[in-house]
Formats: sequence, C-alpha cells, structure tokens
Amino acid sequence: MSDDLTGRNISRRKVLQTSLVAGGALATPYFFMRSAKADPKQLNIYNWDGNLGDFYVEHWHKPFEEAFDVKLNVIKLAGSRAPLEKVQAQINAKRPESDFLPLHPDQYIYAKRNDLLMEVGPDMVPEMDNLYSSFVTPHGPRLVLWCYGLAYNTELVKPAPTSWRTLWDEQYAGRVAINEALKDQTLQMVNLAWKGKAQPVDAETFSHLDKLKPNLVSLWTSGSQAEQLFRNGEIVMTPFWNGRVTKLRGEGLPLEFVAPKEGFMVRASLYGVAKHAKNPELMAQWLDFILKPEQQLKLVEIFGYGSPSKLVKYTPEQAKAVVVADPEVVKLAINEDFQTILDKSGDWNDMWTAWKSS
Repeated sequence: MSDDLTGRNISRRKVLQTSLVAGGALATPYFFMRSAKADPKQLNIYNWDGNLGDFYVEHWHKPFEEAFDVKLNVIKLAGSRAPLEKVQAQINAKRPESDFLPLHPDQYIYAKRNDLLMEVGPDMVPEMDNLYSSFVTPHGPRLVLWCYGLAYNTELVKPAPTSWRTLWDEQYAGRVAINEALKDQTLQMVNLAWKGKAQPVDAETFSHLDKLKPNLVSLWTSGSQAEQLFRNGEIVMTPFWNGRVTKLRGEGLPLEFVAPKEGFMVRASLYGVAKHAKNPELMAQWLDFILKPEQQLKLVEIFGYGSPSKLVKYTPEQAKAVVVADPEVVKLAINEDFQTILDKSGDWNDMWTAWKSS
C-alpha cells in the first residue's frame, strides 16, 4: 500500500462507509464532521512568524478549531522557510514534528527529490477541484500568490518608476534597501535589470550590485524590518512583496507597488502533508477549510495576496492589490528556474557573503 492519503491511512470506500449517519450528510467523510469526543483532535502544524503567521492564527486556525473541535499545536518557524534538512531527518525516522509542510517552489523540488510528502488530491481535499489547474499538484494545492516587484514612496520618488534600474539612480543615494532574506530574488532582480534575463548569477551580477552600494542603507532580512524602514523614512524604495505594500498603504503610508518592465516574480507556496504525518486526515480537512472562498477572500482583503480559487472574485481595489488580476501585468511575470535556484543556492550564498565583505 502507498504511504499517502488514499492508501495506508484510509481508503475512500471505508471513509464513505463509516460516514453513514442517520439524519446526517450521507456522503460526507467522517473527518469532515465535528468530533463527538470530549477531547479535541490534535494537529501539529508549522506556522510563520510575523504578520502572515498572525493572520493564519486569527483567521484560519481559530475558526477551524472552533468549527471542528480541533486543537492546533502550532510550531512557529523562524523566517519564512521550513527547515527541510531537519524535516528530512524526522521523516526518515517516521516522526515528523509537523503534519503540515509549507514549501517555497525550490523547497518543493527538494521535498520531491527526497520523498518527504504524501500524495494529496481532490478526492481528499474537495476544494482543490475549484482551483485553477496550474495550482493543483500531486502533493496538494499551491496557495498565496505573492508578487515581488518595486515598492516606492509616491511623494519622494518621481516620476513613478517603471524599471528596476531606478534603484541605481544616484539621486536616491543612501535611501534604498534590498532583500537579503530571499537573496535569490534579489540576484535575479539585478539580472533582469541589466541582463534582461534572470540567469545566470555570476560575476557580472555582483558587479552591478557593487554599483548599487552607494544607494544602499540596508540589506533587510525580514519583511517587518523593511516595513519599519519605510515607516521611519529611512528608505524611499526597495524590491518588495505586494502584500507588505498593501499592509503599509492601509497604515496610511504613500506607497505603490509596480511590476517593472524588465519583468517581475510571482510565486505560490505548496501546502503539503508530511510523509508519516500523525494525522493526515485532519491535515486534509484543514486544507479543505482554508481553500474555501470565504477563507481565501480574507487573505485577499487583508494582505492583497491572490488566490488560486476560481470562486474568489475581486473588487477593483482588490484586483490592483493582487497585481496578477491584470492580464497585461501578468505578461511581465517571468518563469523562474527553481531547480537551478535550489542547486545553485550554496554557490550564490558564498558569492553573496564575499560581496558583502568586499
């Protein structure tokens, strides 16, 4: 039997048989019904730190716990990436600490290579049938469409920038920051600005970074740090994520997000179930819950991150914040080579460290 949601742990036929309750929803799997036990079911789940993690707790975790008599044991991640080497060792020992694996695109490649995920499909997560096909994988849904473009202060950066090269403009000396948190995005941004393509990352890439140094006030390592740089007036511009711009605009800051003409990046994270998860059925239930349009819409409303659900409709204001709702803007999105990003990450880190110390 396979180690997936349709094999080892539960069969489709058994689910249907055990869910036949008089007067109830006859076709509803038992793990989609509220537990009758006094003690709530348990689910171990990774969660981000920072604003997005707080959102999940308030708008996804707590409502799920209340609706289904479930206890979510949250394991907070430092930063935005699951510790995959640690996860791999745990899974090899058949003791993953988290049933939930949120993975960046390059991490998903690593997880597939090392057999870290269970198979998850629409038969176990019915809401996956309502996703656009490009966001459906054999291991679960891709969620949270986040864009990486140029954020700028509309009162202090004029005219409105249309190019990544504006970061190098000498009039902004000492008023620009770049992202060290996900440096692969920064390196590809530099290449787009000066080479017209994201790859390869090489000595020429870092020569352009050398020329940017007079304009830099910070190499930020978290989105919250970059937010504070804007609030304090220390920077007027940085490559940034659209959701963070939406948040700061909500605070009254005069910021805009632009997709530069050379191209910008759009990513979505895989929401998967760890192989040998302690409670895969409940994990599938949680995925189905957060995929419902009312839950997805909360993410749009608060952060401006797009949803892959075909059932989510945007207002004009939401469409602007989401960015990818505009077909003309989507044409500027590049296809990232995540296999190269994964395989070259060590080399790029070494080059970055040498550049910082030079």
